Amino acid sequence: MRAAIVGAAGFLGTVLARHLARSGWEVLAYDTATFERPAAGVRCETLDVLRDEVRFPEGTDAVFYLAQSPFYREFPRSADHLFGVNTFGAIKAARAAVAAGVRTFCYTSSGNVYAPSFAPLAEGSTVRRDDPYALSKLAAEEALRLFAGPTAVLAVRLFGLFGPGQKRMLPATLLARVRAGQEIVLEPAADEMRESQGGDETGGLVVSFTYVADAAGLLKELAQRAVAGVPLPPVLNVAGPEPVSVRRFAEELGRAVGIAPRLVRSHASRRCNLIADLALLNSVIRPQFTPFAEAIAETCRETSAAAGGPDLCR
Repeated sequence: MRAAIVGAAGFLGTVLARHLARSGWEVLAYDTATFERPAAGVRCETLDVLRDEVRFPEGTDAVFYLAQSPFYREFPRSADHLFGVNTFGAIKAARAAVAAGVRTFCYTSSGNVYAPSFAPLAEGSTVRRDDPYALSKLAAEEALRLFAGPTAVLAVRLFGLFGPGQKRMLPATLLARVRAGQEIVLEPAADEMRESQGGDETGGLVVSFTYVADAAGLLKELAQRAVAGVPLPPVLNVAGPEPVSVRRFAEELGRAVGIAPRLVRSHASRRCNLIADLALLNSVIRPQFTPFAEAIAETCRETSAAAGGPDLCR
């Protein structure tokens, strides 16, 4: 099996490339990075999806489009980069995949495309178009459906990735704050504000956190099924098996590093959680997940080494 990964030097891309290579796949890794030390079984090439022509070699079985703009909070100043990478780059890659006869094209979208809600979010739940990042992902999802045919197209909505070496997003911030002894603010829901006159017993935001190694394994299995001709839904939630509060996440981090987190209750309430409904995923495959405490322990144990060691290709 041969896979091409666009955005291979990123957090998920690095893990996916290594996972596929260790499973016997030939992996073509594309990124804007300058590649220096390719991992075993991974061939790296520099690619800027905004400026370069995108081509994949004949015989490629699966393309994973993981590239996304880091400027999602800089709208409208960086609107061209946001929609260029998240949307137009994906369209260019899908066109190239179809031209090369690729069997399946997987686009990594996000659980953040859903409208704010406390209820579990299924693939048919209301989405939001009032947020630039969400809109860039939804625009790509909808455009990519037009490419479906001999090439199976799947948009995977990922929730709350975490794992070793992560440098941004909420899980990495929580780990950094625990290690530094800094406060972690927990926002209660509106009903928790009404029910409690004091104390800090809220768990805060609840998220379907997903261990990055589990996400990589699920992406591989979904791609294998698509290559084998198994029909898949056009959009699929991929997330960890249980919702976890920020309180519990921080406390597990604290146990793993031996530092009790400093948890404080906010005076402001939150307006949503980010919980995935996994019924559709469970109907398609039998997902395997790393136990949460074990995933947290691996994250804390390996993060320092990952931060100081070589990247996948650079």
